[in-house]
Amino acid sequence: MSSIALYQKYRSQSFDELVGQEYVVRAIRNAVKENKVGHAYLFCGPRGTGKTSMARLLARAVNCSHPESAPCNECDNCKAAIEGSHPDIIEINAANETHVEDIRDLIDRARLSPMMGKHKIYIIDEVHQLSSSAASALLKTLEEPPEHVIFILATTDPQKLLKTIISRCQRFDFSKVDAAKIQNHLLGIAEKEGFTLEPEAALKIAELADGGMRDSLSILEQARAYGAGEITESTIDSIFGLASSGEKIALLEDIFNGNLEGVLQRVESCETHGVDIRRLTEDLITALKDGLIFQYTNKEGLLHSLSRQHAETVSQRSASELLAMIEVLMKAQERYRSAQSVSSVFEIACLELIAGGGEEPQPVSPVRKTSARAKSEPAVTEPEPEEPAPNEQPAAPVVDVPQELSVDDVLALLVQCNKAEKQIAEEGLRALGAGPMMDRYTASLRQLDLKAAGKDVLLFTASEAVVHMVSEEAFNRELYTVLKSHTLDRMPFVITRGRYEEAVNAFRVRSKDHTLPEPKAIERWQELIQNDDQAERTEESVMNLFGKENVEVIDEGD
Repeated sequence: MSSIALYQKYRSQSFDELVGQEYVVRAIRNAVKENKVGHAYLFCGPRGTGKTSMARLLARAVNCSHPESAPCNECDNCKAAIEGSHPDIIEINAANETHVEDIRDLIDRARLSPMMGKHKIYIIDEVHQLSSSAASALLKTLEEPPEHVIFILATTDPQKLLKTIISRCQRFDFSKVDAAKIQNHLLGIAEKEGFTLEPEAALKIAELADGGMRDSLSILEQARAYGAGEITESTIDSIFGLASSGEKIALLEDIFNGNLEGVLQRVESCETHGVDIRRLTEDLITALKDGLIFQYTNKEGLLHSLSRQHAETVSQRSASELLAMIEVLMKAQERYRSAQSVSSVFEIACLELIAGGGEEPQPVSPVRKTSARAKSEPAVTEPEPEEPAPNEQPAAPVVDVPQELSVDDVLALLVQCNKAEKQIAEEGLRALGAGPMMDRYTASLRQLDLKAAGKDVLLFTASEAVVHMVSEEAFNRELYTVLKSHTLDRMPFVITRGRYEEAVNAFRVRSKDHTLPEPKAIERWQELIQNDDQAERTEESVMNLFGKENVEVIDEGD
């Protein structure tokens, strides 16, 4: 003999038992007590949040013989409603009865007086699936309803309803149930049913249910059968292909440390053990968000999924790095929709994370400035360290952070860009993106958004962290080499989205005033290197001619 499903057994039998919809419960209960129940209600919200349960409770309450404690669940009306045999409570699933004939039949029967209770109640579930003619017929009844009839409409998709139907109903929006409330409810059910449920497992079930109480009970029942009366966190991980908290943090640490081999091994392990990559991606986003929240607040109570120890590990990265990583993972989620292999997309996302923020930035070597070098915007220089004075501690070495281009510099780039060159550049970037992107330079292109192009320049936008990375001299030079090898012999410049918007606004104004700057002279990296070599050879020739002891080299910065 089959047992009753948990979601049926523990369906709310009173207003107090309905979890997570406090404002709806209070409003409906007060309306029943004060005898101010309307003729039409519309319950909207995600599936499994209590819409049908509330509709049945309201139907039972308005016909209850004891209105002061309605629904009492003891009078004849309540008992008949609980058993599903009350002649005046009619439930219709609009997904099956969508035709206008069904609604017309309903309207004809609605004119008849109640047989047992005070009111005749029609509960129409998934009402948005009614045909247009059926919805129009229902609308006419809602405009002039019989005095003894109450309509309760339920839908997960209210935007598909006629606005005139919505306007004639009292609308109540059901929200997703808080995970903590679902967790407590599940722990209470486990205690009543006599099986073991770890709080961590209950919380994972709540997160999997995504705010749906009915779904959480279905998951609990499945886990109960699998765990043979004992449900642990690992039980839920095994059933639904989830990675443990420790595994997620270990993966993030490998990304932070630039351990590509370790990352790939962990991704392969996830595939082997049936871990849901989509769910893992969402969990990593949540973990990074928790790290960012903890970095700003240092409050464990605000964390969604991480413990304090794990949050401290994640929050050691800078805010810009964490935000850039979240952005990469969110873009990966978008690519999952059309990808043939989700795991391959996830691997590429991990490579992007390592390229864009996972590795510690390398110190920039001291570079002597020359006139040719000074012309290059991406170049990064570091002043020669001064000798410490006697008895003084040497100062900590300072590494210059690449400075973002000014608005005037961006304008000087934009005036030499055009749509034709951008189209050529976009085609080249698409061809480059279609190939294997296994190094940090090609992977970084996925984090760049091409905004403009000229015959000598590519102008991208990106997050602040990526701007600093790509503008660093060594990285920019290697990225240029990659672009050149794929017929994109143009210098790459990267700015933040905010700076680009500033420049576009300034471009519009100055274009009208005819005050745009002259095009910026662009020197490619091989030209800069050749000029530097020439400068060094010239310096060596002068020393040979006059003698090294008679020559003093003065840097531009002196």
